[in-house]
Amino acid sequence: MHNKKTYLWLALLWTCIVTVLSLVTIGNIGSSIPIPNKDKYVHFTFYFVFVVVWFLFAKRTNMTKKIKWIVLFSAIGYGILMEICQGIISTNRSPEVMDVLANSIGAITGLIFITIILKKYKTTP
Repeated sequence: MHNKKTYLWLALLWTCIVTVLSLVTIGNIGSSIPIPNKDKYVHFTFYFVFVVVWFLFAKRTNMTKKIKWIVLFSAIGYGILMEICQGIISTNRSPEVMDVLANSIGAITGLIFITIILKKYKTTP
């Protein structure tokens, strides 16, 4: 079983990855793949995982039952912050409302997923 430090480092690492990939331009990675709105799937995945890893850490700290809402709203707020930063910091990126929506749907889906998994196995990660 993993301890809470492991979950904390995983959550911090994922947050750093999301931050860097939200603010830098990596070029045309995946540009030859003809999937409409593929960047929205990336946003969804970023925040799905974001909520899962932070929830797993929070669960290990024996925080209150309200923690799932704190994690969810923190993820949504962070997604909004990253979009704002794209408009302020990045020269090649711009904020998009649809990205915020994809981030938020990913976060909500992540919370539903982890809640169902934990109920199904009735275990503390």
